[in-house]
Amino acid sequence: MAASKKSADKQGSESAVFEMADFFDQAKAAYPDNFAQLAQAVEEDRRSHLYLLAGPGDEEKLALALSFAQLAFGQNDEASQARIGKLDHPDLVTVLPEKKGAAIKINQIRAIVPELTTTSLEAPIKVFIIDRTETLTTAAANALLKFIEEPAGPQLIILLADKAEDVLPTIVSRAQVVHLQPSPAVAEKAAASLAAFQDEVQPLVFKWFEKVVARDVSSMAYLQTTLIKKISEKDQEEAVLLWLQQLSRDLLMAKTLPEPTLYFKQLTGFYQQVNSRYSHEQLQQLLTTFLAVDQLKKVQIAFQSKLEKLALESAILLG
Repeated sequence: MAASKKSADKQGSESAVFEMADFFDQAKAAYPDNFAQLAQAVEEDRRSHLYLLAGPGDEEKLALALSFAQLAFGQNDEASQARIGKLDHPDLVTVLPEKKGAAIKINQIRAIVPELTTTSLEAPIKVFIIDRTETLTTAAANALLKFIEEPAGPQLIILLADKAEDVLPTIVSRAQVVHLQPSPAVAEKAAASLAAFQDEVQPLVFKWFEKVVARDVSSMAYLQTTLIKKISEKDQEEAVLLWLQQLSRDLLMAKTLPEPTLYFKQLTGFYQQVNSRYSHEQLQQLLTTFLAVDQLKKVQIAFQSKLEKLALESAILLG
């Protein structure tokens, strides 16, 4: 996946993934109301220089950002559209994940600094598109903020994210946030993707949780070699954390109540085994530990590190 327009050519066939000849039509179909909103802002010459487009649809969000770029360029000919669709316009700079689901790295932000300090070549403005802004570390965000606040010339910076609340507040406070209203097709596609993820990964989460509460030393290896490789998106991370909290809650309820209401009734046998081993106080502490992980959602550390922290804390309190 290309990190910028200058590296797209070096990526060979991977750059073809983002060759969107129909990005204009795709954006109109995916977010009709938002597309009209951005087009009107350009037409009435009242657009901001920094936008955060937040909502579902990875490919569709990029299509909308490319459409916004073309509108801002004011170049509506087919040749310009073709270049934009290939990320090959001289005044378009993109920062995209190096692979699907990957975070944006600080070196990718640093790589576009020369572009941020120069003016446009052909179009009246220079456009920057930065995907997965919610994955920016504090250092990467700070590196970007300096240029956001002091642009070198006419610029349009378009940030993309699934949820605005997952983006660092220092960035959100400076951006015009556009909450995307997806078409039913885009919303259904996102829901189907999450359902497929649940079918594949939830059993792996169950197995890892069993290893953790058993204080099995292989839990770390299982996390690194099996579970973490299946988790790449922010909403997937949130789903995994929710399942872990529900599992720890089930354990306590099964220990406390004669007929508990459980999230995962199919694991009743496992709950009974655990309950015969640990006290009510230990299971209460375990639940508190897993609920406290919500405090880490805004901390820009690797998801694997968060799970490792949970495993270590659980081993200590259950020991």
